[in-house]
Amino acid sequence: MTADNSIATNIDQIWPIASYFIILVVLLLAMLALAMFLGPKTRGRRTHTPYESGIVAVDAPKTRFTNHFFLYAIFFVIFDLETIFLFAWVIAFDESGIAGFIEASIFITILLAALIYLWRVGALELIRKHRPARMRQ
Repeated sequence: MTADNSIATNIDQIWPIASYFIILVVLLLAMLALAMFLGPKTRGRRTHTPYESGIVAVDAPKTRFTNHFFLYAIFFVIFDLETIFLFAWVIAFDESGIAGFIEASIFITILLAALIYLWRVGALELIRKHRPARMRQ
């Protein structure tokens, strides 16, 4: 195998990743430009105040959050990580065979059971849990 043939083979293998990266950068720049031109242009008193978790940290009344907000974040992380595991299984589908399919099916069944459990205990109900205590009745 010659050096020229080796370089051509490497370029054939790399061009999809390079084109994906170029398209990604172009889309990112387009979205930033659109946001700059189409976004709101407000210049209020609090425009440049520091934020912490979306809450104004200076000169603001104290806001109390229940644990329910954090449960949503935990649910998102759990189900997002499980999606990544399933994506890895899909990529290795040919190598894993029927045993991999059975394992993935068990994994999905456990996920579904967890989601049904969360739904049944009311962990996914937003309206009832997030109203201030004085408004709950």
